[in-house]
Order: sequence, then structure tokens, then C-alpha cells
Amino acid sequence: MRQIVLVVLINAFTAGIAASAGDMPVPGEKDLPGAEFLRDEVYVGGALWGLINGGADLYFEYGFDRMALQEILWQGEFFRLELSRMTSPAGAWGICSVSRHGCAKSDVLINGDCLNRYQYQLFTGNYYLSLINYSGRPEASELAVKIGRVIASKTGALDGGEIDPVAPPVGLPDFPEFFMQEYFDGLLHGIKFLRGRLGLQNVLPSIAHCFSRLDNYRVYYLQVREEGEQADIMLVKPGDWDEYETESLVRKLGEHLLVVAMEDGSLLCVSGPSGGELQIRIVGLVNGLE
Repeated sequence: MRQIVLVVLINAFTAGIAASAGDMPVPGEKDLPGAEFLRDEVYVGGALWGLINGGADLYFEYGFDRMALQEILWQGEFFRLELSRMTSPAGAWGICSVSRHGCAKSDVLINGDCLNRYQYQLFTGNYYLSLINYSGRPEASELAVKIGRVIASKTGALDGGEIDPVAPPVGLPDFPEFFMQEYFDGLLHGIKFLRGRLGLQNVLPSIAHCFSRLDNYRVYYLQVREEGEQADIMLVKPGDWDEYETESLVRKLGEHLLVVAMEDGSLLCVSGPSGGELQIRIVGLVNGLE
């Protein structure tokens, strides 16, 4: 009986694994002459748990559809390519925003991409790319960008003309107007987009408990440094909450942050020394929206 149960579980995990990338916009042999594709699979829906069991839940929080996985040997460099298709551009941007780190270069091919010694990341439309090389050599980074260019081309990300480093993430019509002010020019790629319990726990563990029993919210988090001061900015777009739930959240967040209710119903929360110049300057930006 135990053997039967085991077989059923294995089938449940493998049922969502396709033999090849299919309609996913990943590179093929014609795109990378001389490359060896050692692995070429697609993980659909719940099959992702069989691939990245510990991190799959975060992807589903942002609306996961499928992931193409390739292992590529090209010009003596080994790459692991993971291209995730999410259910919306906001989901692709969100998972990219909480995953990107240590960017040595940004805006290499398209707005908001991220290149460091071992990884190249980008999001375009509903897609998020994580491309890892294992040598960390400059030659590997150059090849990673070439692979990224193939995907950016296939998804139409290179059709928009020149890169604009002060532009908001592409394809997000509800991007907060607050962050579109001149003060944030050049800082937008540092924003992390959170819309669930796991994202909050990963990025803002100290205040995650304040959102218990709440849902359908969107949180935009940005850390700002200026003249020796640092402030954490959190813009909360509430869900369909009643008055009591909103007041309760304001009270809980107020124990940790300065909270300002905005005209559109958003909550602007700012950390830092109470009454500090940076904190006052950021809160004052609310007036720029009127």
C-alpha cells in the first residue's frame, strides 16, 4: 500500500513536467551556435514544488504559471536558466524585485535588469529570468547578457527604444504616483513589490505580523539614504478592508513607523529618527501630489 501511495505522489509531481520548453521564449540551438542543452524542461503549476520545494510558495504568491529550466554549456561556460511565466506583469516584476540583489550593473539591456558576477536577471511582460553562471568570470557575464538578449528579443522587450533609467517598471499601469516624483529618479529599481505574507516575511519580517488576517494588499518598499541618514519607505495599497481593519493596521504600524493616510486611501509609512530631516522630507512629498 505504501508503494502505491509513493507512485501516486511521484506522478503528481511529474505530471506537470514537459519534455521541452514548448512555447516558452527560451533560446534554442539556432540562437546560441555551438551550445549544448544538457537540460530543457518546463515545470507547470504545482510541479514547481518538485523543483524548488522551499521557494515555490513565494512564486505562487505572485501568480505562478510555469517555469522553463535549461542547463546550457556554451563556449566553455555552464549556465542554469530559469524563465518563469507569471499570470501578470506585476507578478513578474514582484518576484524579480524580491529576488534581485547585488547588482553591479543595471539597465544593461532593458529597464530594471540586474547583472552581477554570477547572475543576470530581468523581467519583461509576464516573464522573470534568472540566469546563473558558475564560473563568475567576465566572459561568463558577457555570454549571460547575450542569452538574455535572446529572451528580451523574443518577448518584445527590445522594441521600446532607448533605456530610460528613471522610468517606472514597464507594463504596470497602477504603479504608485507617489514614486513618480523627481525625488525618486534613479531609485525605482530598488523598490520591492510585496503582495502576500511570504513576501512580507522575507523582506520586512519585523512588521509582517501587522498584516495578519488581511489580504489583497500591495506594498511598495524602498530604502533611501541621504547625507548619512537612512529611511525605509513603505507605501501600502489596502485591499477591500473595512474601517476597523484599516484602523487596526494603522495602529499596529504606528508602533514601528510614522504613518500618513493619503487621499487615495494608501498608507505612507516611513522609518528613521522621529522628526529627522530625511523623514520630514519624504512625508512632505505627499504635498507634491495635490
